[in-house]
Amino acid sequence: MPKIVDHEEQRLLLSATVSQVVAESGLEHTTLRTVAARHGCTKGMVQHYFSDKDELLLAALNYIEDQCDARLPGEDDGPGGLTSLQARLQAQLPLTDALVDEWRVRLAFVTLAGQSDAVAEVLAERQAARQALGLKFLRQAQKQELKKGVSPLSAWRSLQCLVSGLGVSAAAGDGQWSPAVQKALLKSAVNDLRR
Repeated sequence: MPKIVDHEEQRLLLSATVSQVVAESGLEHTTLRTVAARHGCTKGMVQHYFSDKDELLLAALNYIEDQCDARLPGEDDGPGGLTSLQARLQAQLPLTDALVDEWRVRLAFVTLAGQSDAVAEVLAERQAARQALGLKFLRQAQKQELKKGVSPLSAWRSLQCLVSGLGVSAAAGDGQWSPAVQKALLKSAVNDLRR
């Protein structure tokens, strides 16, 4: 009897392997051959799922962004307002080794976005979706907890810059930003928005 292969599951597993290779070796060293070796399969099997390096790399980017989205609390997973916003932003912080690797992959793609419309589009779509919900929480907060005169868009941009800056610092490996420090900085930035 022939072996039944779940192609979606296999593609997902390969995408995870690609993201690990990118985190460890960078985009330039991520090839069909290195992914196959890391995954323990043939190059032909990788090519069965990904026709070329561009498709392979996009799979890694979508994989890490899907992992991030799955980790983020949803619109209805909390009280809303600043509390829910803080929880969503905290879930994006590089608090573990796995999340530092996620940031390494993301940052590799940020540099590639200038040369690849497909990569730029994926990053822009993910950021727009996260911003839309972040702004929704900030608009909820305007009613009762956000300081008067604080623009939700400006507040979002500042908080997102903080999260991105911590991601960059952690990915660079400077070792200054323990999980406790990261959480405290985020909490302080959110508290500065409160009345």
